[in-house]
Amino acid sequence: MPETMIIVGAGIAGLSTGCYAQMNGYKTAIFESNKVPGGLCAAWTRKGYKFDISMHLLANSRSGPFKKMWDELGVTRNQEFFYHDRIIVVEGLEKKLDFCLDRRRLEEQMLTISPEDAGLIKEFLNLFFGRSLMNLASLDPPELTGMIGGLKMALTMIPMLGIFKKFGDLTLQEYAARVKDPFLAIALRSSVDTPGWPMPGFPMVALAGFATAGGEAGYPLGGSFKVASKVADFYKTLGGEIHFNSRVVDVLIENDQAAGIRLEDGSEHRADMVVWAADGHYLIFDILGGRYLDKTIRDMYDRWPVVKPMVHVCFGVNLDLSGEPKQIVYELENPITIAGQDFKWLCIINHAFDKSTAPPGKSALEVWYATDYKYWEELARDLHRYEAEKKRIAEETAGALEKRWPGFKSKIEVVDVPTPMTYVRYTGNWQGSVDGWYITPENMKVQKMKRSLPGLSNLYMVGQWTAPFTGTVGAALSGRQLVQILCKKDRRPFITRTPEA
Repeated sequence: MPETMIIVGAGIAGLSTGCYAQMNGYKTAIFESNKVPGGLCAAWTRKGYKFDISMHLLANSRSGPFKKMWDELGVTRNQEFFYHDRIIVVEGLEKKLDFCLDRRRLEEQMLTISPEDAGLIKEFLNLFFGRSLMNLASLDPPELTGMIGGLKMALTMIPMLGIFKKFGDLTLQEYAARVKDPFLAIALRSSVDTPGWPMPGFPMVALAGFATAGGEAGYPLGGSFKVASKVADFYKTLGGEIHFNSRVVDVLIENDQAAGIRLEDGSEHRADMVVWAADGHYLIFDILGGRYLDKTIRDMYDRWPVVKPMVHVCFGVNLDLSGEPKQIVYELENPITIAGQDFKWLCIINHAFDKSTAPPGKSALEVWYATDYKYWEELARDLHRYEAEKKRIAEETAGALEKRWPGFKSKIEVVDVPTPMTYVRYTGNWQGSVDGWYITPENMKVQKMKRSLPGLSNLYMVGQWTAPFTGTVGAALSGRQLVQILCKKDRRPFITRTPEA
């Protein structure tokens, strides 16, 4: 009899785990609280407009160490990708920077803005367009690397030693503070760290080869739900089962061994092992009551900075914005205040390049605001105030966009405002966090994902609460690596395959 596995959560991490487990002879079933797969890899449609708040790029979709994994999961099969030629456009302080992937043109713009920052500009661009840190990544888990594999990894790191020595624990924010021109300092930060999507304490070394990696990362046309559906369909062709509308409220523990799960309806389902691909905090502290902890796990949840939750203001407009940049940050005449924070710069995500997101000649776009979870948790207790605040934010945001695109307000056909409480309702994510923990110079040094809990056998974890800022690629990788480790433990070869053409 094949070993049985229950997977909790049909997000990318759970689906990846299921696919690789099925490929390697395990009998699996996924239990998902929602009615569709994807988890945080989500999108929805309103009156013909599709709002995709998840997948904006798929790392290594064209080439690179993770390309093989996307092929194995069926993501790249019959999939068209859109490759952007810029990261962001920043406008403010009467200046503009098109943060493009053309080094010569980007350097010319920066030097025109601030000739006195020439030295820092050259240093930044050498890092940004240099050797890619992502190309050093491996599909194999470090637990299975061994001495020879470790030596090979060390050798590949040699060309990067100068970068680590030069930038060490320096953050992007600290580096930008050295820039003399105020606008250029904001623009450099906005390459990664925007007001709507902040990345506080972002390590400078993580920018190594960022432009190179960006050129290899495409947007899958059709978006997040299409990607999640493709992986879910492949999982089912491999013999896996997905049980939707099945919220897991408990893990069955017998003699410090996971033996199955209990659903909200009271039914129990047993298996040889349980893989948790849902919210880590809920598992460790709510379901298990903090009984299976060590200092490493405690430090992760106590010390690592949690990614801030989001308010998205989504608009469907009768305007063709396909000629506009995909991402824009621009200065506001009047700040917009949300949860006590004044937003003086607006962060726009324009989806018009993907024709599947809106009817012909129209556009779907969203504005991001990183926000305070406690504020929204309290506000949601009063539905009238909660809805009124969403309406106010949407109206002020529309007014700000009107000044950039005159006539914008009169062209609005759909407005939707998901908040941190929307994330909690649909995914159960702790504090409404959209991606676990921020990456910092400190936690970037962590080499291994936290895949199990001390003192508890037959329970494993995958997904965004196993490592800092996993994203889609890290979520999928966590599933693949876990199955590799299980195959090694069970003395069976790790086998992969791709969907049939």
